[in-house]
Amino acid sequence: MLNHIPPQFQTQIDNAISFLKPFTKRAYLVGGSVRDLSLGQALHDLDVEVYDIEPLAFDALMQKIGAVGVGKSFFVYKLGNIDFSLPRVEHKIGQGHTAFDVQVCQDEKIASSRRDFTMNAMMLNIFTGELLDFWGGK
Repeated sequence: MLNHIPPQFQTQIDNAISFLKPFTKRAYLVGGSVRDLSLGQALHDLDVEVYDIEPLAFDALMQKIGAVGVGKSFFVYKLGNIDFSLPRVEHKIGQGHTAFDVQVCQDEKIASSRRDFTMNAMMLNIFTGELLDFWGGK
């Protein structure tokens, strides 16, 4: 599926591979971008979930490359058309839409279980092109 990424996004993915390579080989396109690639639909933005890097090191890397924190309490940063995030699990700890405990998770299957639909839980490794589909989304 990686060979179906439009050229305007491919440069951004290549750059992401370059700056993530010293830290991990586990960085995945997730959510709607994988769904859209699977269905042959147009891409509007990309979500990349980054494993094997601690939150402080991730924050420092994101600042170094000029990414903007758009959900720092959820470890989400935006650079161009890509939202970079750390994999997470969320646990409800009270009432309301903000009452969650959020923790980094290094297990792809556990992290993918928080996604809203099985199709959005698919993960595509940007280094290898391997598709992870724990929940039968494809």
